[in-house]
Amino acid sequence: PAPPGSNPLDRLAEGVFVGRERELERLRAAVDGAKNGRGSLTMLVGEPGIGKTRTTQELAAYARGEGVTVLWGGARESAGAPPYWPWVQAARSYRDQTPEDERRRAWQPYAVQLQRIFTGLQELFPNLPPPPEVDSEEGAFQLYDAFASFLRSVAESKPLLVVLDDLHWADSATLKLLIHLAHEIAH
Repeated sequence: PAPPGSNPLDRLAEGVFVGRERELERLRAAVDGAKNGRGSLTMLVGEPGIGKTRTTQELAAYARGEGVTVLWGGARESAGAPPYWPWVQAARSYRDQTPEDERRRAWQPYAVQLQRIFTGLQELFPNLPPPPEVDSEEGAFQLYDAFASFLRSVAESKPLLVVLDDLHWADSATLKLLIHLAHEIAH
C-alpha cells in the first residue's frame, strides 16, 4: 500500500524500469536492513548515463512505501555551490517533510554546532549564539559528530534513507562529512 498522502500514479509517470533489477534488490536489502536497525553505506557507481539516478529513484519509491524517510541531496558539476551542498539539500528535504515542532525537537540539541552548515537553523532558532570555530580538526570532528547525532536521532523514530546523487562532483567538505558518517553508521 502507498503511504498516506502519496500518489501511486507518480511512480507510473516515471516510466517502466528495466535492466537494474539485481542492483535494486541489493539496495532494497540495505533499506530493509535499516528498517531492522542495521545502518549501512551503499554506493551505486558506474559510467554517466547508465541509470544510477533512475535506480535510486526506484529505491526511494520503495523506501517511502516501506515507511522510510527519504532525504535527497545532490552535488553539482558547475562551480559555485557552497561547501556541504548535498547535505544542505538533504536538510531541506527533511524540512519539507517534517512538521516544525518535530524539526525543532530534532535540531535543538545540535543547532549551535550545525548552524555553520545549515543556516536555515537560525530561522528556526532566532536566538542561537554564534557557532563555535571549526578551523581545527577537533572543531570539524565536533561539527561532523553533531550531524551524525542529529541523523541518529531522526532515524530512531523512523528509518532513514539519505541519498547523495552525483557524489563524484562533491566538494571535499561534503566527502569528509560522509567519511565521518560512514564510521558512525553502525550506531
